[in-house]
Amino acid sequence: MEKAQARQAIQERIERLSPEQRRDASECIRRHLAALPEFQQAQRVLLFVSIADEADTLPILRDALAAGKTVAVPKVNPKQKTMDARVIRDLDTGLAPGPYGIPEPQGRDGVPVEDIDFVLVPARGFDRSGNRLGRGGGYYDRYIGDPDFRAVRCGVGYAAQMLDHVPHDEHDRPVHMVVTEDGVVRCGEAVL
Repeated sequence: MEKAQARQAIQERIERLSPEQRRDASECIRRHLAALPEFQQAQRVLLFVSIADEADTLPILRDALAAGKTVAVPKVNPKQKTMDARVIRDLDTGLAPGPYGIPEPQGRDGVPVEDIDFVLVPARGFDRSGNRLGRGGGYYDRYIGDPDFRAVRCGVGYAAQMLDHVPHDEHDRPVHMVVTEDGVVRCGEAVL
């Protein structure tokens, strides 16, 4: 299966989930993530703000802020095709739509890539080896491919986004684990 076909198949699976199923799955994902030792121990986390067809990450962001973690959210630079980690302190006033319509931090305070302990990675799909199928922009692959990047990489999504095999290329960066409503998948080929 090619990447475009895989993205389409996953989108169809997600669309079959009712709003109630998505809400319940997102709550299960939040609980599984909160129980992860790697997340509990992390002091500086890079989390993403979900969009409509993704598991809801706002409760995860709230939990991390309430726990006193330094919480960063990606801010993209479309011209350079890069992203960096910008600190947020408040979900109500710290975010505004970015170039792709995804909420981004408005502050200037950043967290250097080498200081991030844990990163929550979005994707269209994942497999048990940690391979991920993004949306095609390559922002996360470039960010986590930085030679100074050492954080735990955790994918998050609905169980419907898990595939037997994700088509991937040499530049695609795997995750160490994937959290779905069904639990935590520790990935075999991605080494911590």
